[in-house]
Amino acid sequence: MTRFLTRSKALPGLGIGKVRLHPLFVIVVLVSVGLGMWRDAVVLFALVSLHELGHAAVANQLGYQIEEVSLLPFGGVAKLSYGSIGFRPKHEAYIAIAGPFVNLVMVGLAWFCEVVSLWPRDFVVMVIQLNVWIAVFNLLPGLPLDGGRILRAARARSIGFAAATREAYRMGLVLAGLLLVVGASSLWAGYPHLGALLLGGFLLVSAITGRREISTETIRFLDAKRRRHDRSPEVVRAFAAPLDATVRDVVRQFAPDRYHMVYVRNSEGAVVTILEEDELLDEVFAGHLLSTLRSIVE
Repeated sequence: MTRFLTRSKALPGLGIGKVRLHPLFVIVVLVSVGLGMWRDAVVLFALVSLHELGHAAVANQLGYQIEEVSLLPFGGVAKLSYGSIGFRPKHEAYIAIAGPFVNLVMVGLAWFCEVVSLWPRDFVVMVIQLNVWIAVFNLLPGLPLDGGRILRAARARSIGFAAATREAYRMGLVLAGLLLVVGASSLWAGYPHLGALLLGGFLLVSAITGRREISTETIRFLDAKRRRHDRSPEVVRAFAAPLDATVRDVVRQFAPDRYHMVYVRNSEGAVVTILEEDELLDEVFAGHLLSTLRSIVE
């Protein structure tokens, strides 16, 4: 993420460090003000901030320290002081759903304010539309959106952290492509939808950047597994691998909240030994990522 422009004070009560405005957010606000839609810009800023506070409040309750939040027109991107929320699927799902949940609560609040005649109808309609837009867009199933995090959380235990992350970013690319097609089609039809182009472009860049960082993120995930002090009982996840498989090939299949047992098989298919997760993690951080299982067994 680009790191410049506006910085707020830290919000220690919610475990948040710096809060920044992403350039895309600033562009949207300036365009809105230039078109005389300053009220829309103020409400959008307030709703996005509440969306992120929802994420932060749940993250703080679960023990995470948020180092920085970059606000975007549809939500935000959080940077943790260490590790990733994605290393704990249940936590990732809870935190991801918190933001859209806040927006749905705001829809109910807006409706109530209209019923008791606190807010004029046109303002209520705007608040409801913006909240629904923010919630629905964020729940699309592709990283880096909240829906992508929920997808990864749902898949990581069964297919592994790396594969689930790759799958969620792939969905992000598909969604970006669809938005760009919608935006381009609107231009061709003479009714330009700049929002679709901006959001599609952002998703495209974010998904491409995220896919490039999967290997690094996987190493951080493995390091988090190695550093875990909580050794409460875990579900054992077992799978087989050939002698000539590299340590990297094997640990890429590791999943969060699981302890792994790897059945090492020879060319005839017979199991020659069983390697435990801790043994393979030791090999990773000893610099033997490209070593084969044969070199460990022999």
